[in-house]
Amino acid sequence: MRTANQGAEFFEFMLPNKTWFSPKEMASIVGKTDQYIRDAFDNQKIFGHVLNGRAARGHEKRRSYQIHRDGILLYLLETANYSQEDFTARITELLRSKPAGTLRRVKSTVDNLLMKLE
Repeated sequence: MRTANQGAEFFEFMLPNKTWFSPKEMASIVGKTDQYIRDAFDNQKIFGHVLNGRAARGHEKRRSYQIHRDGILLYLLETANYSQEDFTARITELLRSKPAGTLRRVKSTVDNLLMKLE
């Protein structure tokens, strides 16, 4: 069984370099509507904070949602029907059927990407 941190780096590329997100921003990242995100938030499938600084406690009429990037990563990990290992295995299987020229181009692209990361 995976823990929350295992595989999180697999989804990091999807998130802009910021800490807090609105439902609309999260919806754009995960391909859902902002109403879907608010509903999932209200049903505790997505974790974050609800704010309303102007109203007295219990009299809030408008809520503002803030979702931490870890909440988004956790949602992505929990809703994925695959692991990073599954994804890698599928890519490997796909590449096995490709001709040598295609594999060389893929290798060159991967080598260039790795050099940029170092």
